[in-house]
Amino acid sequence: MTFDNDPVSQPPAEATKPPALSRVQRSKPGEATSVGGAEALVGLCESLRDETAKDFPGNPVEQAKASAAHAERRQAALDGSYVTVVPANGFSFRSYQIGERRLLLDTDRTFVLGDGAELFASSRDTPPGFSLEPDLAERLLGERSDGRLSLRLVFRPAHSEMRKDACMWLSGGHVVKMEIDVVAAALLGADGNVVGRGDTGEYGDPTAGIPVRSPKVTVKKPRDHLGKDLPDATAGAFAPLSGSTLPCYQRVLIVRPALRGTLVLAVRVGSGGKLDDARVEISSLGDDAVSACVIAAANKTTLSGLGAGQRFSVPLQFGSAEER
Repeated sequence: MTFDNDPVSQPPAEATKPPALSRVQRSKPGEATSVGGAEALVGLCESLRDETAKDFPGNPVEQAKASAAHAERRQAALDGSYVTVVPANGFSFRSYQIGERRLLLDTDRTFVLGDGAELFASSRDTPPGFSLEPDLAERLLGERSDGRLSLRLVFRPAHSEMRKDACMWLSGGHVVKMEIDVVAAALLGADGNVVGRGDTGEYGDPTAGIPVRSPKVTVKKPRDHLGKDLPDATAGAFAPLSGSTLPCYQRVLIVRPALRGTLVLAVRVGSGGKLDDARVEISSLGDDAVSACVIAAANKTTLSGLGAGQRFSVPLQFGSAEER
């Protein structure tokens, strides 16, 4: 869908209703506000509408007060940062740069949050890229095609001298589009773990450069060797990996204090529940020393309640205990 020739119109009454509170999560000062899908974007765009284009009820004094209050809220919204997750069918990749090992997002297309709600990048000259080895990039391309990859964007409303409103209401107000400046980007796997982070200063992860204060290794949703989810009781058996691999993370933080990411470990259960044959399937950490340490630690870990010979894929998330 293009936006160059679409007729611009005012949103219909039903489109201007504020989004459900469950879809918009207000942030703490200095943090990004969550925009949870199409309905939330409509609500954000409504709060960003220029007050001169809105009708306020009441007498002239009441209207002036309401207009001034809206202008204050609109400016605060314009100055804010927002984070949203774009589903697999709402974004695509432009190309892979084999020499630089970079997978580039396609910013010639809009980012579609849902029916009638889209974002488009103000700058298309320097698209966000992800530092990925060819094998991992090819795997992620397949996961996006299968609907198992999503894109997390941190953005700000783009300032435009051409129009006062931050959003465009098209097709009789049934489609809303916001022009944005991309602040950060990350690729998320089917379980919500980060599998690729924006690799430039302009589009880097929002936590980049921030030291990890309370290091923690979190065991996310393990799967069997066929990729199927495990019962909760079986999944809980992998909890000891958090403690056994934490020293690997703590040691590397001495020299790389802001290191974060996810490592997906393939393991086999040996005799007596002792893990063996551990190897890295995917890693967004970009640190071979941590990977080697985690493999060694995993091969010394004994789990209970698992049968010998079984193979599993276990995502380990490395970050701060205070972060999601």
